[in-house]
Amino acid sequence: MQQICFFEKTEKKFWQELKSGKFARMVIKESKGQYLNGSTEAFYVLKPLFADVDDIERMYCIFMDRKNNILSIEKVASGSLSSSAVYPRELIKRTIKHKAASVVISHNHPSGDPHPSNEDRCLTIKLAFAFKAIDVNVLDHIIVGDSYYSFADNGIMEEIKQKFNQFLSIT
Repeated sequence: MQQICFFEKTEKKFWQELKSGKFARMVIKESKGQYLNGSTEAFYVLKPLFADVDDIERMYCIFMDRKNNILSIEKVASGSLSSSAVYPRELIKRTIKHKAASVVISHNHPSGDPHPSNEDRCLTIKLAFAFKAIDVNVLDHIIVGDSYYSFADNGIMEEIKQKFNQFLSIT
């Protein structure tokens, strides 16, 4: 009986700290210099960042060097229950500030369903083209919900890269 109370108190404290943003701040601080290897690792890094406020859509960007070591993680947009305003120009300014060679963009779906909308797909193409124009790679766009959706794992980032190369070949 005593043990159950301890675990209930510990679990309650954990959820309070998770929702307070404490873990998000720790993740951002401790991730600098860490190697990021794939969408699953990115999801585990990103998930706590969305825990403190779960009723609005937000976007984070992971800025990385050429070896996929994390330079910085920043919240780059915040919005409403179903959208957030994202401006490629502002993301590019931050990317240049960090001297990043690649980025992973991520946003949450407060509904919990990580599947991309048409707007998500259009935004991914728009950002990938904007970044390609300055020789920065968008490695992935990860949508965080109850689980996650990776544009890279689903072949979409490769399709965008091919479309960009086709565009360059006709100019």
